[in-house]
Amino acid sequence: MDTARYLLGVLLVVGVPPAVVFWLLIHPLAGFWRRIGPTATYMIVGTLCVLLGVILYQLRVGLLGADLGTNWVLVLLGAVLYFASAWITVLTRRHLKLGTFAGLPEVSTPDSGGILLQEGVYGVVRHPRYVSVIIGIAGFSMFVNHFGAYVLVLGSILALCLVVLVEERELAGRFGAPYERYRSRVPAFFPRISKSSNRRDT
Repeated sequence: MDTARYLLGVLLVVGVPPAVVFWLLIHPLAGFWRRIGPTATYMIVGTLCVLLGVILYQLRVGLLGADLGTNWVLVLLGAVLYFASAWITVLTRRHLKLGTFAGLPEVSTPDSGGILLQEGVYGVVRHPRYVSVIIGIAGFSMFVNHFGAYVLVLGSILALCLVVLVEERELAGRFGAPYERYRSRVPAFFPRISKSSNRRDT
């Protein structure tokens, strides 16, 4: 169990920060990436993220921090959160092509920029992918139960809030008034129980 916790902890501290950095690079610079195209974008951003991952791997022991031991209550709770994350991902995947998960609309020309999603899980929260990520890494961290994993969760939440700010600015620029109406109607992260939640703007 200790080996499994350690290996998953390494996966967490090496894999999550580059994924967050990817979106922090994509959204604020969307206009630039569209000018140079998806291929060059993924080469540049992908290389930077891989280099960051290599650096983090070298620092993995220090990043994981103190081992707080196996806690079966946390393991169970972590499993519940992980499967909740997977369920949200499945709901999200029904509405997104694989290219959207990789940020293709953000780095492509405006005429291939996609549509404004407002159905299904997107009628409940605006950012189900980020909700899924946060819940998932929280579940992982409970299983791993190293101090550094919890610090990573907190840092990831703060970083993803920043990602949301820049992403929503980019989405507002891309979709205009319909997105502003959608944003006023549907909460970012926490579902609002309302009969009007699933109404679609046109």
